[in-house]
Amino acid sequence: MNSLRVKIFVGVIAILALMAGGIMAYSQRAVRSAMVDAEQRSVENVLQMAELAIRSQYLQLLSDKVGTIQDRKAAFRQFGQTVRSTLDTLAAQAQRARTSDEAARANALDWLAGLSPVAGEYSFVFDRAGRAVVYPDAAMVGQDLSGFRDIRGRSVTQTAWSDSELYGSSFLTYAWKAMKGEATEPKYGLFVPFPRWGWMIGIVGDVADLQRETDVRRAELVERLRSSLGSLQMAGNGFVFVFDGSGRPVVAPKGGEDGWMAPAVLSELKAMASDGDAPSRLAPLPSAGPEQGAEAQVFRLKALDWYVAAIVSSAALAEPAQDLILSQGLVFAGGSLLAAVLAWFLAQRISRPLVALTHRARALPQTDFTQAPPEALAKRRPEGRDEIGRLASAFHFMEDSLYRNVQTVMRVTQERERIEGELNVARDIQLGLLPKIFPAFPDRSEIDIHAALVSAKEVGGDLYDFYFIDDRHLCFTIGDVAGKGVPAALFMAITKTLIKSAADRFPDPWQMMAAVNDTLASDNPNSIFVTSLIGVLDCLTGEIRYANGGHNPPLVIREGGRVECLRPISGPALGVVEGMDYEPLATHLKPGETLVLYTDGVTEAMNARDELYEDERLLQLLEAQDPFLPTEMLVQRIMADVQAHAGGTPQSDDITLVALRFHQPSKRSS
Repeated sequence: MNSLRVKIFVGVIAILALMAGGIMAYSQRAVRSAMVDAEQRSVENVLQMAELAIRSQYLQLLSDKVGTIQDRKAAFRQFGQTVRSTLDTLAAQAQRARTSDEAARANALDWLAGLSPVAGEYSFVFDRAGRAVVYPDAAMVGQDLSGFRDIRGRSVTQTAWSDSELYGSSFLTYAWKAMKGEATEPKYGLFVPFPRWGWMIGIVGDVADLQRETDVRRAELVERLRSSLGSLQMAGNGFVFVFDGSGRPVVAPKGGEDGWMAPAVLSELKAMASDGDAPSRLAPLPSAGPEQGAEAQVFRLKALDWYVAAIVSSAALAEPAQDLILSQGLVFAGGSLLAAVLAWFLAQRISRPLVALTHRARALPQTDFTQAPPEALAKRRPEGRDEIGRLASAFHFMEDSLYRNVQTVMRVTQERERIEGELNVARDIQLGLLPKIFPAFPDRSEIDIHAALVSAKEVGGDLYDFYFIDDRHLCFTIGDVAGKGVPAALFMAITKTLIKSAADRFPDPWQMMAAVNDTLASDNPNSIFVTSLIGVLDCLTGEIRYANGGHNPPLVIREGGRVECLRPISGPALGVVEGMDYEPLATHLKPGETLVLYTDGVTEAMNARDELYEDERLLQLLEAQDPFLPTEMLVQRIMADVQAHAGGTPQSDDITLVALRFHQPSKRSS
């Protein structure tokens, strides 16, 4: 299998086999799909015909049932009107004959007791309290009837009175005591009030009578359905049968009920049934058993709780596809044998030039690409214009490119080493401009000062400085040039020099800042600016006069560890606009209190989730420190906390810190 010839030969045979297998599988699926689609359409047509037949006959059944009910209601209403009219007549006759109302009622009750309704079972009368006044069962007269409920759970007597007040009469379906025994049975009735004597006349019909008529019509429907479904013809010995939700056959399966009416089969048919909203499709019916090999499609008629199932043979659907696969297999076998012979000769022709390229590739590791390419390399020309020829041409181009690229890398590496060397020298020069020996003033016990600067690149734009203007006054500064790299470093060096020069000429920090700003802004074509803070500490009194040109607010660790943030600023950053006046600012350090200066590289340090270090975390860190902690350790802890927050994320800005503690007033004279 390591030979390219063998791989090509095996590859061609494998491709042919895969193609043959794919085509045969596709053909089998396509033919089966076509057969299934055709049978699906046939089954759907059959089921639609069955559905239409059942629905039309069921609608007729419902129509007949509704018509019967309407006829009964109309007859009940007419009978009710007759009863009311007769009662009105009896009451009027009693009034004309000057007979008592009680006698008129007694006559009416006698007449009502012998009354039989048209198209109904019986009639009865109850009063507003729900007590029976007239009832076919004499034992019920005087009994409270309000406990009987209609199909909605309401009291029949109360609902009859309330509906009659709104609509003049009430038609209810309810459960009522049978004439014999204590059982209840479903009834329907029309209730007509006779307000004059506070009577409600109920005309009652038996729901069972309606159901018996419906059952007769339903039996006729089933017989017609059995005749029509039996005449349907389906492919693959298919047939249609109908069963109800209880598993009883409505139209028995073709050939009898054995097997198809088994509970497992019926349960599976119910599970695959649709009700018309989401039509089902033909699906395998595993519960029918492998010997049956059947597929089914089912829909359900909710109104009747009937399931109409169409059954077709799986074998009849698969037979055309199997015949096609057998024919295709014979054709592909002959084609594969011929292709194998051709593939062997093709593999030999392709592998021959590749062997030559292999020898050239093995020689590459021993080639010295740092030297000029040999003349023979330029004279090499690949043979052929096919893919092998283009591969040889690409190999030749690669070899030539290796010579040229190695030479280029050597030159770039030398240039990079030169630039890195110059940047290292620049960094040493820049750091040399800053105080870096601590303790800075070992002979001055009244102060303790420490600083740290970490650049984001080889050189940076942050600066700090501190020096005694005279024996009593310490000048200190911190700054942050906008930008990074060499331009920021040069601007930083210029700014530091200008600040120190201004300190020799002016006594106040705001005057120094105004002078430096004018000098930077007067000749600043690149619009570089620097935020800066310049301060002067009186070592005799602890007073600090300072000016803040757009820089981060200084922090003071007061007695007891409380941290104060000096928010006011004197004016904008240096180098933006000439002629700016900077507001004088001042604070006072008591013995043991510490001033902390920093650049935004501290508070804007980010971690891998792009979360800033922020001022609040710096304040919390300072408040947690021992107020008497030496400034060197204080700076180290701040730097360590910033690095812990960043968690290895590359530094995005220069970080500078200066901590100045005032120990005690100077004993030196002013």
